[in-house]
Amino acid sequence: MNQNSPVAALIYADVSTNFQGPTMSKIRVDGRTMALSHPTRLAMYEQLLAVEEMSTVMLQKSTGVTRYHLYHHLQSLEKNGLVENHRDEGRARWWRVTERVPLAPVASNDWISNIPEEVRALLEAGAAIHYIPVVGDSRDTAATKKTLDGMAVLFDVQQTPITLMPNGILVIGPPKRS
Repeated sequence: MNQNSPVAALIYADVSTNFQGPTMSKIRVDGRTMALSHPTRLAMYEQLLAVEEMSTVMLQKSTGVTRYHLYHHLQSLEKNGLVENHRDEGRARWWRVTERVPLAPVASNDWISNIPEEVRALLEAGAAIHYIPVVGDSRDTAATKKTLDGMAVLFDVQQTPITLMPNGILVIGPPKRS
């Protein structure tokens, strides 16, 4: 698991309730950040940054993933404008980086400005924070999403405000009452 990748989902519950139960919100991440948060895609992107181009076979050998999963990851990187299949030679597809983006984590506190005000208020009030790692493969991630959808139904949340990435979930709840 890549310790530098963003958290899978940031979930928080508002203290106020109404007829529909507690409100929940999702913190959105741009597509490029989401695409590069997966360790396999990040590794592929870093490899492509280091060279002019790589074939699908070369990428498959270096990552050790199946051809199906490799194309899935390449499709995500391509959809977000990071790489392109710029030439086909026989049965070989050749890939290159189309846009270079900084990969180092930002050292400033700019991320705080992207957090919704109600989450910031919870954090400043001493909210309870829990990290739940999600380990395993895509089936485990899908099972986690299904479990969270079930929890949303229990709490009468209309739409599950969750985007899962492969490493974990950060849950922020109201501060404990003293």
